[in-house]
Amino acid sequence: MVKLQSFGGSEYNACRRKIQFGLKSNMIFYIVLSTFSDTTEDVYESQWLSDEDYCRDYLLNCLSDHLVETYSRFKTAKEIWDNLDAQFQKEEELSKSHIVDKFLDFKFHEDMEITPQVTDLENMRYKMNNKNIGVTDIFLVGAIIYKLPAAWHSFQTEMYRKKEQMGLDELKRYIRIEDENLAMNNLELVKQQQSTTNVVT
Repeated sequence: MVKLQSFGGSEYNACRRKIQFGLKSNMIFYIVLSTFSDTTEDVYESQWLSDEDYCRDYLLNCLSDHLVETYSRFKTAKEIWDNLDAQFQKEEELSKSHIVDKFLDFKFHEDMEITPQVTDLENMRYKMNNKNIGVTDIFLVGAIIYKLPAAWHSFQTEMYRKKEQMGLDELKRYIRIEDENLAMNNLELVKQQQSTTNVVT
């Protein structure tokens, strides 16, 4: 029996697809779909029992040690399969909802450089895409522009005019340049304040 990477509780749907592929490859996926009395498969009871044992062992073999302790109490492969779905598919949906909420609630802080904060937003986008929540470049460009802080209003207005023809990399380049310009302006302001202080002194 080939052991897949053990499922420990995260990324359930991705792991479920791999397990399902393995069950189908071994021609035992039908075991988790129904009981012997309800099955539509043309199979003898002795074959069913043999496949049931193999399928149950296969499922437990795909779980991490702490989950094996929990799920080995179930007598049939179907019980294991159904209870995994009941627990972890719900958690996966809650996890998706949490990531979406974080993305929607994300705000740029104007007292910090925007460029690294854009990276944080991109990382959220990657997590969402990994959970099959499609976030396109076009959507992300619009979201970044919309979330820019009030101090960036003029820049934001300019980007809104360009966004139909602008890709994500181009927007990030504009933001990086604006970050650099603001940093230089702030440095000049500090120098002027220091110069004024020295003159007064």
